[in-house]
Amino acid sequence: MRLFHKKMVILLVAVLLVLLLASSLAQGKYKFAFMEKVITTVLAPVQYVVTNVGFTFRNIGLSTGELMTVYRDNKNLRIENENLRQNNLNVTEIMAENGRLRSMLDYKKGAPQFDLVTATVVGRDPGTWTSTIIINRGTADGIAKDMPVVTPQGLVGSVVSVYGNVAKVNLILDPRSAVGALVQRPESRVAAIVEGNSATPLTPKMVNIARDADVIKGDKIITSGFGGIYPKGLLIGEVVDLVNEEGGLLKYAVLNPAVDFGRLEEVSVIVRSREPIPTLPSTVPVPPNLPGKTTVPSQGAGQ
Repeated sequence: MRLFHKKMVILLVAVLLVLLLASSLAQGKYKFAFMEKVITTVLAPVQYVVTNVGFTFRNIGLSTGELMTVYRDNKNLRIENENLRQNNLNVTEIMAENGRLRSMLDYKKGAPQFDLVTATVVGRDPGTWTSTIIINRGTADGIAKDMPVVTPQGLVGSVVSVYGNVAKVNLILDPRSAVGALVQRPESRVAAIVEGNSATPLTPKMVNIARDADVIKGDKIITSGFGGIYPKGLLIGEVVDLVNEEGGLLKYAVLNPAVDFGRLEEVSVIVRSREPIPTLPSTVPVPPNLPGKTTVPSQGAGQ
């Protein structure tokens, strides 16, 4: 309402000025100059306000346009940044996978005595997280029950069941597993059995060791080849502790496994081994046969 009144006042002043101007034209040049001065003086504030208002609106329009441009640029930059971040993640993952596969290829080249099939870990048994994995290879790829499973770092376990395109692998961490083992150190060569440890699932143990047997911390433990499943010489782990069993006759060695089972993504299945099966001495303990476990003659490998 107040704005309407202001407009009316301005309009009346303008009309008055026009009338005065007309009158001055009729009365002569002097009066005309006087009236021009009056008009200029009266209208100057109005012109100043109108000019400032127009300038302000023009600046607001320019600022709004600039803000919209900045908003669009920021939006585009956010999208580009997200795309770059995702591309970086993809490249990192591809590089990590290439590194693992290159390591497995090098292992394959360095172990010509084995025919290997590479497989990807696609699942774990939720009931036994550290004991069983599922791989994406099966009978269609030549996989059979009891075939050893390895990585370039060492022994993983063995195939316990197999289907068309997948297979289940029992890890050496499973308390039901039994692997013929040997101390790699030339001065020792003590043979025993490695089995999973239910008390500490991530650290298997080498059992049935005589109390006075030459086994020390830091010894590397490898497969002995005795038993008919695992070929000789696969790294199992390293001795980190020795514990005397009750009774005073035996001890066992706690092992740090060579394979990091928490980061297991790809494995190799030994479908055939040309390693000779070692002769079994009468003093060497043999891992007990697991239920339903049979030897695969075509492997030519020992446990």
